[in-house]
Amino acid sequence: MHVTIDGLAKEGDGVGRCPDGRAIFVRGALLDEKVDVIRTEEKRKFLRGRIVSILEPNDHRVKPFCSHVQDGCGGCNLQHADAELQKQIKLRITKEAIERIGKFDAIPIKYGGRIEPVGYRTTVRCSVLDGKAGMRGFRSHDHIPLNSCGVAHERVEEIMAKSYFGEIEEVVIRTSNLTGKSLAIVSAFDRSIKTLKDVQVISPDQLRKGQSANIVEEVYGKEWRISADSFFQASPQGSELLVRTVKDIVKRNISASASMIDLYSGVGIFAGTIGSGRQVTAIEQNVSATKDSIHNLGDAVEHVCSRVEQWEISPHNFVIANPSRSGMSKRVPNIIEQTGAEFVVLISCDAAAAARDARRMVDKGFQLGEIVVLDLFPQTSHIEVISTFVR
Repeated sequence: MHVTIDGLAKEGDGVGRCPDGRAIFVRGALLDEKVDVIRTEEKRKFLRGRIVSILEPNDHRVKPFCSHVQDGCGGCNLQHADAELQKQIKLRITKEAIERIGKFDAIPIKYGGRIEPVGYRTTVRCSVLDGKAGMRGFRSHDHIPLNSCGVAHERVEEIMAKSYFGEIEEVVIRTSNLTGKSLAIVSAFDRSIKTLKDVQVISPDQLRKGQSANIVEEVYGKEWRISADSFFQASPQGSELLVRTVKDIVKRNISASASMIDLYSGVGIFAGTIGSGRQVTAIEQNVSATKDSIHNLGDAVEHVCSRVEQWEISPHNFVIANPSRSGMSKRVPNIIEQTGAEFVVLISCDAAAAARDARRMVDKGFQLGEIVVLDLFPQTSHIEVISTFVR
């Protein structure tokens, strides 16, 4: 079946139309390409397919630099697009979400830059089969064994390739770009695990029993303790770009003396950089991350270990909110409104969640300001969206 690609799905798939009018999602197809496709899945309203041949390629198509893309690795789904096209894809995915899900018209969206496109990931989640680390296949639980990974930090790549992880099913490898210390957070303890020197192996059960494991990373000229159970961006470069972008936005809109709420504050990155010299309240429900934040910032910040929805609201001048991929719950925009904050910066790691949360914020009386897209995950369709709101 010949298909012309005229749309994009948020996972990076090309979207075209079958002769009967149904949409078909084609893995690896790019905008404006004409491809010969074989169907791999059929539903009542849509189909999925894979490319047999590319009849008319996009001018920005490139050969993937990693051989595991051809093996079906689900980690990088945009290696076949050059840097300019990846930028345009991410801007388009964001624009379509803001218009279709958020119901906004003609909102300008800026591109705020990208990090180095290779060797950047200092945290990688791997599947394990027969003791060897790999990746899941795209839209499957299939294990794709890896002997290299082009987007992983060289230390993470070495641990992936040279370790034996026994009978476990999954491992998260995290390394410090600053010190070289590494963690292998395994799904279950296994005495047969063999890995490299200076790699601390630890399981969730051991963490629950009180054992500790952490690395120290540098972001914005400061050192941060990050424990095994605490969230951190996939790379310190990504955190750096995020902090610099948000700091610039705040500097242009907020006075240096304005008080700040850091919602979903993690290990304290925003509270300790943008909040430096301010009155700051940091709210984080994860106990490990809260302990890291207290270690990192001491009493310079008021730390609250609580769900945002259960926090005892107090007035502040502005808010930075950095929720998980699913975005804020329906109750959070109302909580933000009750703080009396005049300015809000929302950081979303999913375009659909950004659009949904933006609509809820506007429905609470805020005005949507600027939207900035950052590429913290080159070679993938993952997007970081920064939105601002003014009361």
